[in-house]
Amino acid sequence: MRVLISSLPAFGHVYPVMPMAEALRSAGHDVALATGGAPAARLDAAGWTVHRVEADIGAAVGQVMRERPGLGRLEPPDRWQVAAAMFGDVLAAALDEQLSDVLDDARPDLVVYEELAMGGAVAAARAGVPAVRHGVGPWSPPQMEATCAASLSALGRSGAGADRVPEGPEVFGQLHLDVWPAALGRQGTSLPLPAAPVRPSAWTEDDQPVPQWLREPRTRPVVYLTLGTVTAGEVAVLRDVLAGLADLDVDVLAAVGGDVDPADLGPLAPGVHLEEFVPAARVFDLVDVVVHHGGSGTLLGASAAGLPQLALPQRAHDQFPNSAALRRQGCGLDLLPEHLNPAAVHDAVARLLGDERHRGAARRLADEIAAQPDPAAVVPDLEDLAA
Repeated sequence: MRVLISSLPAFGHVYPVMPMAEALRSAGHDVALATGGAPAARLDAAGWTVHRVEADIGAAVGQVMRERPGLGRLEPPDRWQVAAAMFGDVLAAALDEQLSDVLDDARPDLVVYEELAMGGAVAAARAGVPAVRHGVGPWSPPQMEATCAASLSALGRSGAGADRVPEGPEVFGQLHLDVWPAALGRQGTSLPLPAAPVRPSAWTEDDQPVPQWLREPRTRPVVYLTLGTVTAGEVAVLRDVLAGLADLDVDVLAAVGGDVDPADLGPLAPGVHLEEFVPAARVFDLVDVVVHHGGSGTLLGASAAGLPQLALPQRAHDQFPNSAALRRQGCGLDLLPEHLNPAAVHDAVARLLGDERHRGAARRLADEIAAQPDPAAVVPDLEDLAA
């Protein structure tokens, strides 16, 4: 069968769906990807068939804040409204328009869309192609699911194939691939469409190396620090974290992205190694603690590796519940923005390194993730849908 996999053009959205892409290709299916930006360039260079579909997440945030300035004042529990406006309105419309042309060209038997690339569901329905939603994190709050279903239904009422776009929750497609471990808790009691569990897997291209020093024999722990692939506005956070780690007997691998000037981070301890990008999928097995922003991809990758984590949620709607889930499960700690300072980071990482309870909880979570069906086991379900 021919499968089109659609994702927003950001590494944190593309990489979580690539294990399923590989499983489908290994099963003999013709797999094409629809995404843009730097991920599209890398995947094209790695030999994947890529249809360029551009959607600027940063521009979508700006548009939503200009048109609905009140959303910028919401407390973390209500920030799903920002995400619903971004992903269910602005970005969904952009993807729907572009993917309609891609579908005419690729003529797939099945569309698999990353859950926040919601325009993929509408475009697939217009074309009469079954759609599968691939989760990248926890279930969205029920209010967000309902709001986005209404927005997608409204989007589908105009344009070619409008009569094929269902109303309400059915607009999301036929199946949700659920990567979120039950032990981390849910934001709702059910999903708006049938679900199949699938094991989350960290992924990177084959040619992405890790820093050589990380593979050499070492005598002290390594802390991996990342705030995701978009860190332009997080210099102050990086500075506080690095200052907090300075007095610990650790080496630090800090992936700071391409928008940060190292000079802005201040004096660095001798054990700090700055990198613009590292392949997290290969790093997790070589470090002892992960300090991150609470993003779902980093959280799941570190959890699958059995690593204790310190989460520092900043802005996105999922970062705060993700971070709280780590704390409740016992495999991590979190620091809210108002509590983030070098001393707090120092104490939290010291606890994670020294307290076996956190490591034990992290190993139990890793065991649960390992017990979930791998992507290859789910391929037959997708074949049935396409048939």
